[in-house]
Amino acid sequence: MLSIITGRGQLGNLCVWALLACAGYLTVACDKLPLLAPQSSTIKLSSTSTVVQTNGTTEIRATVLEPSGTPVQNGTTVTFTTNLGTLSPVDARTMNGVATVQFLGNGQSGKASIKAISGGAASDALELSVGAAAAGRIVVTANPNQVSPGTPSIITATVTDANSNPLSGVLVSFSTDNGSLSSAISSTSSNGQAQAVLVTSRDATVTASAGSATGTTGTVKVTVASLPEITITTSTSTPTEGQPVTFTIGVTGTATTDTFQSLVVDFGDGTSSGALSGGSQSVSHVYGQSGTYLVEVIGTSSSGSSKRATTTIAVAERGLVNVTISKSAETAARNTPIAFTAAVTGGTPRSYSWNFGDGQTFNGGTQVSHAYSTTGTKTVTVTVSTTDSNSGRGQTQVVITP
Repeated sequence: MLSIITGRGQLGNLCVWALLACAGYLTVACDKLPLLAPQSSTIKLSSTSTVVQTNGTTEIRATVLEPSGTPVQNGTTVTFTTNLGTLSPVDARTMNGVATVQFLGNGQSGKASIKAISGGAASDALELSVGAAAAGRIVVTANPNQVSPGTPSIITATVTDANSNPLSGVLVSFSTDNGSLSSAISSTSSNGQAQAVLVTSRDATVTASAGSATGTTGTVKVTVASLPEITITTSTSTPTEGQPVTFTIGVTGTATTDTFQSLVVDFGDGTSSGALSGGSQSVSHVYGQSGTYLVEVIGTSSSGSSKRATTTIAVAERGLVNVTISKSAETAARNTPIAFTAAVTGGTPRSYSWNFGDGQTFNGGTQVSHAYSTTGTKTVTVTVSTTDSNSGRGQTQVVITP
């Protein structure tokens, strides 16, 4: 050996240096080559959870055993692969026969198939349910369950896994057999809930689905309550201006109809009744001018839905109130009572105001009696006010002798 190292000659020196260079290269290469599991070793995968949110994480453990059943040497490299999501790191080294990596969801749903290899050893696939693939149950509710036509109802789908844990980031599909939905697809929030708004004028069944497992499709029924029937009639078909008119409102419902929270009557002359109770009732109104008016009653339910009924009324002008006075005598002596009677046409009397022409007045009825204490011709006047705010006047004269 010494002779080789110290041998003379240029050729011998080159050979020595070549041998030394090769030895150094082999040493460095051995240090960089990964330590792999021996032939016929086994790898078994496990996870802290086989259900993962779409953006969730879980730990993956690979247990590597030699053919004798003992853990492989510390630092043995295990390579992991997945068809969904990502793994960090991809290569991990064992400690006491176990290599650990993290599975990271990337927002997609599905079944993640994870495998591990080291040398000639390979594991069976470990399957994780990610996002919608983890959905084990969906519960669908409506608020409210009964609506008036056109009133919105909020549909909520709650998605949970097999252990009743809420799943976030899961896409839920909504459909309905009647009406329209604000969204056909919605993603669950952190509490596992996705929502859509239903508007319908007919009973509707809403279906929500997520994933493909049994129990991940649910339905809820929303019923539409019709509003009660409403009518309006008048006490007279030929009212006159100033005359009170009574309107009768009829409200008829059933057990399946909604109720009116309030009623409002628009009298058609720029005035209204204001808010009334929601049941059948009567309301009175006086028209100050003649004309034809469209009267409308509007019933409004607690949900804001409304129903209307109308009627037309023709208000006539006030007629002339004619008043005549009859008397028991044309001539009478002083202090002799005379009876006066007022006859009214063209209106319904409400009050009578008498003036006897001698400074005496009297507010009374249709018939009065009066005795004069002075002589002369006396003019008797009666003013009659009618119930329609009209009035008329009648006069007569009597002669009083000594």
